[in-house]
Amino acid sequence: MEIKVYCHEIVSGSDVGMHFSASLELSVAAAGEYRRAFRVLDPGGSPLGSLAIYEMVLQLPDFATMIDLLNSPQSLLYTCLKNRRIVAFSQD
Repeated sequence: MEIKVYCHEIVSGSDVGMHFSASLELSVAAAGEYRRAFRVLDPGGSPLGSLAIYEMVLQLPDFATMIDLLNSPQSLLYTCLKNRRIVAFSQD
């Protein structure tokens, strides 16, 4: 079974700490909230830059793959990822 999720970067150009949402609209809103919160915490800080918003198609793992993942340091995201594409950007 495949599922589609959306996520936005927390650090421009990095997969570390991405935030996932169920829809593109929710992901765009979450990216905006993140930017506003960042500015409240660090009003004079450097710009966040352009944060990509991705659509990701994931294949749910079968039982054996899930057991392997639970017993290894591999990322569930990258094991299940079938397709990833940028669908929008959040900018200052």
